Amino acid sequence: MTHFDIVPVDPGDQRQVRSRLAVMAAVDAHDHTGTRPLNPARELSRILVGRADVRDERWVAVCDDRVLGFLDVNLPLLDNTHAAYFDLGVHPDERRRGVGSALLRHLEERAAEEGRTACSTWVLEPGDGATGISAVGGAFAVAKGYKRSLSCAIRAVDLDTVDEEALDRLWDEAAAKAEGFEFVPFEGLAPERIIDGMAYLHGRMYTDMPLGEWDLQEAAIDRERLRDWSDMRRLRGELHLQVAAVHQESGEVAGFTEIVIEGGEETHCSQGDTIVDPRFRGHRLGTLLKIANQRLVRAWRPRMRYVWTGNAVSNDHMIAINEAVGYRYVCEEAVFQKQR
Repeated sequence: MTHFDIVPVDPGDQRQVRSRLAVMAAVDAHDHTGTRPLNPARELSRILVGRADVRDERWVAVCDDRVLGFLDVNLPLLDNTHAAYFDLGVHPDERRRGVGSALLRHLEERAAEEGRTACSTWVLEPGDGATGISAVGGAFAVAKGYKRSLSCAIRAVDLDTVDEEALDRLWDEAAAKAEGFEFVPFEGLAPERIIDGMAYLHGRMYTDMPLGEWDLQEAAIDRERLRDWSDMRRLRGELHLQVAAVHQESGEVAGFTEIVIEGGEETHCSQGDTIVDPRFRGHRLGTLLKIANQRLVRAWRPRMRYVWTGNAVSNDHMIAINEAVGYRYVCEEAVFQKQR
């Protein structure tokens, strides 16, 4: 057992901030080889700029001013207030000394103090042939009483190798079934005419996506939440590219997709939500949205190369769309949850 203290992250303590980043980079290099690399600018911006609807807590285990491990906690304030979400890591050289167990115990104590009855974390796993991914995280969670609640797969598309002629053919095939819909590309906050429809569909993401046994409950998203999220991304230096499908006759938002390019990132970006309103399914809108936004990335960032996404393994429809536009399997990811 190593002697250490668990203390809040102090943004003004440069030694602590850099030591924390070094631990995160070491964990990433040791446990997640072959996946999207750590972006230090993202981690630094998250310390300073958060969302109004979530309270973030950042803790570190320290010994003689040296960070051994980290714990990030997210406590929703407007919905899913029964839940605490967290990310935890320990430097590979400091494992099996009680650091991870102490950080997890601290998380569970904080959750109990806040009246949270469910603790959840996302953990990368090897899956089929992903030899650079460690299985330690999932095994640790299970040993501590956490249950695998949702199984997902991570995929990435290499924009340098996408067959654009094949995408053109796919677009034409899908567009033949999407007559009567307009595709609206935008960055940042949604245009006024569609902002309420965008908020409605963001709310549906909490209930429409496959959840397995993960206890994620519905959320009421409105235009003010979208404004706050947009302000947060702007302050973090993130580029938020989106395409919405609008039903021309009714003016309703039929679906949307989004990709986030983080500040300081020139190679990797992340697919966010993609959803089509059940009332408008069957028109190949998901395929068209994906192609349009994938191309929007290259229009804004010509050198951007990889887009990363994750899907529940049971979501056959979205997986088929992703693979059709160039995504390829990388590894597994799972939600581990403990309830009390």
